[in-house]
Amino acid sequence: MTLGPGIQFVSAHNGSQNPAVDTIPVRGSITWTWTGSLPHSVQSTGSTSFTSSGTKTGSGTYAVTFTAPGTYHYDCAVHGTAMTGTIVVH
Repeated sequence: MTLGPGIQFVSAHNGSQNPAVDTIPVRGSITWTWTGSLPHSVQSTGSTSFTSSGTKTGSGTYAVTFTAPGTYHYDCAVHGTAMTGTIVVH
């Protein structure tokens, strides 16, 4: 997953964006990569959750390993519904 340089999440897996959608196996990981100069975050939303990142600006990464099956929704705390994504863990 890539954040930026515009206001979007882009899946490295299948190229989907806003919402970016990825399907991974249990114990699989997702890594988000920050680029550009805008501040962004990965904020877990919904009842099935994961640990959210802090807000980051510039280059960097944030990784989460998913240990339980489910559908995980997230957005950017800065940009809200303009930046959303879903991870399906099976």
